[in-house]
Amino acid sequence: MATLYTSRGRLHYGSDNWWLRVYCDQQLADYYCALLPKAWCVRRGKHSAHITVSRNEEPVNKAAWRKYDGQEIEFSYLPSVVFGKIYWWLDIYCVKLEEIRLELGLPVVNMYEPPLAGFRKRFHMTVGNNKEQ
Repeated sequence: MATLYTSRGRLHYGSDNWWLRVYCDQQLADYYCALLPKAWCVRRGKHSAHITVSRNEEPVNKAAWRKYDGQEIEFSYLPSVVFGKIYWWLDIYCVKLEEIRLELGLPVVNMYEPPLAGFRKRFHMTVGNNKEQ
């Protein structure tokens, strides 16, 4: 059984697009980025620490858009950094974010790997990248 840690962030809905993010404590992302060896040349991302809940996905239920704007959300994360060619991230789990996606009429599926038991979707928080400057 994996050990999950918890943290909090605030929901923010895009004003001119269908982006929904949870803005998180930047120190959380910075801490995990700092744990990575300097030789790997991992850089802090250009955006502040966040969890993307909706990435320009137009909701079926537009009446629910902005319903939770500014609300504090507690989420869980695995304390191990994951790497995928360019980006480094933490896996994030949150039933409330799953419920918000369902309320908006958005799918709650994982296209790549199944989430942990008890969850339907795996979210992520980027902690750094290996992009060229």
